[in-house]
Amino acid sequence: MAHLFSPITIAGRTLRNRIVMAPSTSGYASLDGFIGDALYEYYLARAHGGVGLIVTETAYIIPPDTRNTRAHIGIHSDLFIPGLSRFVKALHGGKTTALVLLDAPASLAHLDTSTLQEAAETMIRAAWRAYVAGFDGVMLSSVDGGMLHQLISPLSNRRNDQYGGAITNRLRLALEIIEGIRQWLGPRFIVGFRLIAEEFVPNGLTLQDARLMAGRLAITGVNLLDVMTDSRNEIKIARFPGWRIPLASSVKRVVPDVPIIGSGLLGDPLLANSVIQDGSVDLVMLGRSLRSNPYWAHIARIVLESNTTPIPVSMLP
Repeated sequence: MAHLFSPITIAGRTLRNRIVMAPSTSGYASLDGFIGDALYEYYLARAHGGVGLIVTETAYIIPPDTRNTRAHIGIHSDLFIPGLSRFVKALHGGKTTALVLLDAPASLAHLDTSTLQEAAETMIRAAWRAYVAGFDGVMLSSVDGGMLHQLISPLSNRRNDQYGGAITNRLRLALEIIEGIRQWLGPRFIVGFRLIAEEFVPNGLTLQDARLMAGRLAITGVNLLDVMTDSRNEIKIARFPGWRIPLASSVKRVVPDVPIIGSGLLGDPLLANSVIQDGSVDLVMLGRSLRSNPYWAHIARIVLESNTTPIPVSMLP
């Protein structure tokens, strides 16, 4: 069996393979946050297409600003639980493990201490809704400019309370959220974290910061790390197949017992398999490859089992 298709167990839950669907915007979410047929079918196709782990696009923990409403998955009210439950049952029917990506608006990061702590409680309640709905876990995001990113990055955090200053303080709210989820939902609920390993600008987050944070996150209860970069600044650097893997591999050496997700133009099945085979990462995350072809996993299995490339490179973005 190819390493890409070997199972892996996280928090007592066994994934059928090492392929992770990135939480990219599908274009099918609704403005009211409820899951409609188009979004349902989009994700279900990837589940039946062979993906081992699906991470949903952003689920908002508070209602979006009505002046700037974006299509989203809603999880800020118990009213969303029945729809989320139907959704995740369908994904489980496709033998796929599923996590909800939780995020909050950047504006919350700049509010007073008590309001910030209330936001943490709100995120913990959102994780509880995911649990009640039947999801296998949640993924917390510290990328793409959301609340946790704004707090953790020295470029945006100018606070002078316990959530500002040293990196351990900037990470504090994330750790408090993780502790709260663990205390409430127990050890068999996956808590993943999207961790920025590099912001690519002077005085921004660096790989050294990421390695330090990874250790703190693991101790607090994170059992899955998605090692990312700041997409807002990626235009400044050259990208090539597997370009983020060295960053992810470096983080993995600090927390060898925590499964690490690697990404970065891994649409070639031979490359995706090799970075798992050589121990660089434990799972690979795909965005555009699965967006363009929901059956990428099935094709990848054929490629790896035949040790040939019987399909055009254009199908492996």
